[in-house]
Amino acid sequence: MRAIEKYKINQNFIPNLPQIPFRKGVVQYEGVVMHATAVYNDTPAGERNYETTHFEDAFVHTFTDDTQILQVADFNYISWNAGHTANERYLGNELCQTHDHKKFLAAYDRWVWLAAYQLYQRTLDVIDNETLNSHLQCTEKWHESTHTDPIDYLAEHGKRWADVIQDVTKYYNQFLKEEVQTMTAEDANKLIEILKGLYNAGLAQDEVHRLANALRKASGQPLG
Repeated sequence: MRAIEKYKINQNFIPNLPQIPFRKGVVQYEGVVMHATAVYNDTPAGERNYETTHFEDAFVHTFTDDTQILQVADFNYISWNAGHTANERYLGNELCQTHDHKKFLAAYDRWVWLAAYQLYQRTLDVIDNETLNSHLQCTEKWHESTHTDPIDYLAEHGKRWADVIQDVTKYYNQFLKEEVQTMTAEDANKLIEILKGLYNAGLAQDEVHRLANALRKASGQPLG
């Protein structure tokens, strides 16, 4: 399985959310903000249910625990998660909290994978305090909120913000590597047909044969 297919993002949108574009337009988010919920033993479904009746105060795009990633708001539009300036730039991802370290690790892995996936979808590099932000960093940059998550919660389980940057970057680089190595059979065969024309014309036949097999291998086909 490819790294980008490791987890599924389940969708159950909160109804009647405002649909306000990011400052650069619909779906033009510039990064993500990483949060922790401050509620132990909560679940994505429970958090969604709460926000259904409280979204006029605040809401995020996703909740993640050890069992799932739940998207509750459209990535095309802003959420109200870290103050006005951050909201118009970034997606908001909440990590549900637990005292169980094993459950934490499972949730954490989904959470960093999600951030890498979101940045990858917009071709945004992983840049600390620019495209990848903690809520604390947003508080310190713009002073539009007072929250300092997820730093203290991560520390309870032996993680630092530097680990988040490292782990998101690791997944992001895996996605890039897969993109380079993966080719559809259809595209490969189109290129092979072009190479066959060169081969039949007697041009560098050994090299054409090698390139054709490289395309077959990249697209998961048997060698010819």
